[in-house]
Amino acid sequence: MMDREPKAWLVRGSKNPHFDQWMLDSGYTGVDFHELGDLTGAKDLPRMRERIALAMPDKSARAVGNYAAQLNAFANRISIGDIVVLPLKSVRRLAFGVVTGQYTYLAGDGALNHVRGVDWKRTDVARTAINQDLLYSLGAFSTVVQISRNDAAFRLAKVMEGAEADPGARPGVPLTLPAVDDDVVDSDEAIASGAQDIIQYSRDRILTVLKEQFAGHTLQDLVAEILRAEGMTCKVPPKGADGGIDIIAGSGVLGISAPTIIVQVKSQPTRVSSEVLDQLGGVVGQHQADHGLLVAMGGLTSPAQAKVDAQRLRVAVWDAEELVDRLLKHYEALPESIKEVIPLRRAWVIDES
Repeated sequence: MMDREPKAWLVRGSKNPHFDQWMLDSGYTGVDFHELGDLTGAKDLPRMRERIALAMPDKSARAVGNYAAQLNAFANRISIGDIVVLPLKSVRRLAFGVVTGQYTYLAGDGALNHVRGVDWKRTDVARTAINQDLLYSLGAFSTVVQISRNDAAFRLAKVMEGAEADPGARPGVPLTLPAVDDDVVDSDEAIASGAQDIIQYSRDRILTVLKEQFAGHTLQDLVAEILRAEGMTCKVPPKGADGGIDIIAGSGVLGISAPTIIVQVKSQPTRVSSEVLDQLGGVVGQHQADHGLLVAMGGLTSPAQAKVDAQRLRVAVWDAEELVDRLLKHYEALPESIKEVIPLRRAWVIDES
C-alpha cells in the first residue's frame, strides 16, 4: 500500500517510434541516452550532472543541466506506483502504465539502455480524452516531465483505470503549479525552456476546437464539407431520426455514381463499440452502397478496432486525428463559415525532433 498519492510523469522514450512498441511489449518505460553508461551510481542531481558533463564534454552547461534534471527524475525521483504516460508517435495515442521497478541499465544495442519496469494498463487512449490543460503538458519536448498541474495525477489515474474522458480536477483541489526552481516540473517556464512540440500542440488545440465547436450534429456538417473538398457530392439528411445515416456521399454531379458511401458521425469523446459498426454495415448493405465511413472522435473499442481490421475494405474509420489530417489537407478549399470557426494560419517552424 502506498502512503501517498502517486505522481504522474510524461516519459517520451525515444525519437525512434520503433521503441514505443518495444517498451509496450517488454514492460518498460525508457529513455534514449545511449551515449551514457550505467547511471546507478548517480543518486542525486549534482552527481548526475557530473556524470553527464564527463560523457558529453561538447554540450553547453545549460544542456548538461537540462539532461541531468530529466535523467535524475527518471532514475531517482520517479517512484514505484507512479503513473507514466507514453505518447505513441506512430498511432497518435497515449499509453498509460504504473511503474513497477527501479532504474535498470540494459547494455547492448536494439533496446533502450535506461529503463524502469512498467505495468502498461491502457495503450489506446485517444488524445481527445484528455482536456486541453493537460494536453499542453503532454506536448512538452522534454524527455521526462512531471505532470502536476490542475490535479493531474488524479485525472490521469482515472483515465488509466478506464474512464473514457478526463474527469477534470476534484472540487477543492488547489490548481497550483510547483515551484519553477524544481528540476523537472510541469510549469509554463519549464516546458518553454525544454521546448514545446509545436506541431502536436497545434493539433491538440485544433482537436479542442473541434470538441467545443462541433459537438453533436454540427460535426456532420464539417465532415460533409471535407468530403466535398475531396471531390464527393454529399447529401446531409435532416437532423434527427436519420436511420443510421448522417451523410450520403457519392461521385458525379448527382452523387450517385460509384463509389457511394454511407457516413455515420459520432462526436462524443467516448469510444465507439462494435455494435455501432454492425449497425453501419447493415445500413450500407440495405442501401447497396459501396462503403461505409464511421467518423468517431473518441476512437474505437478494442473489439471494434479488430472488426474494422478484419473487413477494412467495407467500412473505414476516421478518428479525431484522421479528421485533423484531412482538415489540414483541404483547409484552403473549405467554406469561409468553417474557417471562421477554425481560424488557421500557415507558418514554418523549426523541426525540434
